[in-house]
Amino acid sequence: MQCKARGFLWLLVAGCSVGTPPGFSGGDRWVFPLVGPLEDGLLVTPVSVHGHGPYLFAFDPDANVTAISKDLVEEAGLRMGTGPHRIDESDTGQIRFYAEMLDLKVANLTIDRRDVMVFPPRLYDTEGRHIDGILGRDLIADSLVFGFDRDQGIATLSTVKAFTPPAGAIEIKYQSVSSRSSAFTPNPGQVQADASGTALPDVPPVPRRLATTQIGDARFAMHLDLGAAASQLPEGSWAKAQLTPTEVKLHLVDEAATGRQVATAGVAAGVRLGAAKAEHILFVPYVEKRFATEGVDGALGLNFFRPYAVYASWDRNTYYLSPRGDAAATTVARLGRWGIEVLPCPHPGCVSAELVAGDAGLELHVMRDPEAAHRALEVFFGVTPAPGKAAAPLIVALPASADTLLTGVPAEYAGATLTVLDASPFPRSCPGAGGCMVQLGSITGDAEAEPGGPAAPAVRNVAIDKLHRLTGEPAIPPSDDVRKAAAGKPPGVAIVKLCLLADGKVESTKIVKPSGVPAYDAQLQRTIQATWTFEPVAADGPPGPVCTQVTFLSRGP
Repeated sequence: MQCKARGFLWLLVAGCSVGTPPGFSGGDRWVFPLVGPLEDGLLVTPVSVHGHGPYLFAFDPDANVTAISKDLVEEAGLRMGTGPHRIDESDTGQIRFYAEMLDLKVANLTIDRRDVMVFPPRLYDTEGRHIDGILGRDLIADSLVFGFDRDQGIATLSTVKAFTPPAGAIEIKYQSVSSRSSAFTPNPGQVQADASGTALPDVPPVPRRLATTQIGDARFAMHLDLGAAASQLPEGSWAKAQLTPTEVKLHLVDEAATGRQVATAGVAAGVRLGAAKAEHILFVPYVEKRFATEGVDGALGLNFFRPYAVYASWDRNTYYLSPRGDAAATTVARLGRWGIEVLPCPHPGCVSAELVAGDAGLELHVMRDPEAAHRALEVFFGVTPAPGKAAAPLIVALPASADTLLTGVPAEYAGATLTVLDASPFPRSCPGAGGCMVQLGSITGDAEAEPGGPAAPAVRNVAIDKLHRLTGEPAIPPSDDVRKAAAGKPPGVAIVKLCLLADGKVESTKIVKPSGVPAYDAQLQRTIQATWTFEPVAADGPPGPVCTQVTFLSRGP
């Protein structure tokens, strides 16, 4: 095993240990549930810190040390102070603060303490998820094997002795290359020192792992990056690699907590790494200056590795890639990674769903099982489109306060079959309290809006208890005419969807769950449209249109 000094003492612990690293709880293999594994993005897992949490952290083997948000530092009551500069991808030393993190728990692994870098709140938020930390090489230590299997929904750490490569796995050997840059440039007038006044050295980047890669008809020495979603290649090499330029609007952050905006990317039709290959890979511009003289041509991100389960043995300088299978065949195992967090329910993922053709177009109706009431939930639906159509998977987020979701979907989903492939107790944030749906591939939590003319105001789903009714009675008992038409049959539970204009007036109503008495359903819609108005709803801007659902028990909601 190669053991390299990281530049200051508390990084030596991770870099030079043999077997189980110091501070780890007992064992030789640890398993971590992944949040949103089928989305093929960052590798995200829940953790707790000093008895607080859970928080979502992303794995990044290129980060020298674990990093946490300042919000987490304050919430967990951690001590914070100064520390060494971090060298960002522009080869510049950046001032960073550090905290003493106590009692880190990641599934069945406990780490007693670590010195960690602190970053501004929401800096690493991605794909609609709030990321409170980055798990770096002090956890993904040189003495361990790091792996992830999206079909099983897990990431793993194993000692070298406990690890056995998957049968038939593709072996990718890499060369470890350290930065020899002498151009580290601390910010002028800012020198970091420890408590004794001794100047602290800048922290060089983690060595890069290079392997020869074919992009188009050209060959490049590419870093194998398991901590970034997108791959990277200098724009000057795009023509040689036969990339097709495309406009994007992305905000990327390196492991030193320095961000940059990306407006243009290139798409490769095919990429090969040894016997491994992937298609339609997005490359963002590679701007790394810390390895300017080491022959690093770019980086292969997680988007290249999406067809594979991956295991990285730092000790053997080898990646093991095992082709993924049918996601539907591993649904039960994937759901089981949460243990009691996702309860056994009549339906997989604890929801039922159907596509319904309504007056306003095609709609998705999702209803949670009673067994999962009052629990936050996110469900990943695989989509089998109707013949001749194409439709992306759907992701539905239900906060604890939302039992149902009724939302419009594009026409290409007409005739499609929905299958629950995954569920998680960690839904992404929604604009309102009533849940939301996104199409895989259209998630833009880490991207800004595309430029253009003024967009139509987005319709948000909001729980009824978050709205302020100005006029109309909340209770709508059956009228005498309805009772006569029902011929003694009492109306059952009814659910009505209503959508409001920006000024709070009711624009439309729809019966989501009929009461069993059509006359009462009609009365509910007439009364709501004629008498109900609400205070306009604003969220980070001017008031906008919203939709909500109301449940009636004959006597009212």
